[in-house]
Amino acid sequence: MKAVAIGLLRHGNRWFLQRRDPSNPVLPGLWEFPGGKVEEGETPESALMRELREELGVSLHFAEPMPTLEGAVRLHPFLVRSDVAPRTDLAWGWFTAADMLHLPVPPLNLPLIAALARIADESQPPLADLIT
Repeated sequence: MKAVAIGLLRHGNRWFLQRRDPSNPVLPGLWEFPGGKVEEGETPESALMRELREELGVSLHFAEPMPTLEGAVRLHPFLVRSDVAPRTDLAWGWFTAADMLHLPVPPLNLPLIAALARIADESQPPLADLIT
């Protein structure tokens, strides 16, 4: 099964998503968290660091692994923090979880979005406890 690492970049109560190119044969035009395939010999965290550097020009200061999700791929989400603003040629934006529910997203991202929707402030349970 293909493994994919994704980064959950937060700015206030908004989260970074980018839109896949509509001509991409895989999930064309869907909005997704940035990341990509874990290559052979890589850990999910090192794949995430590589992908975010390549795709967004972002270096990470913090990456907290979240529970792995199984579906068409094995999804390894990470809460991430960076002081650098993402740069990409794709359409992108900062969205609340409520906003994300109105966007076409990969099905495996829905449990993550549901967990993000339940986070109102830092006093809420850790995100890892909300993903079921």
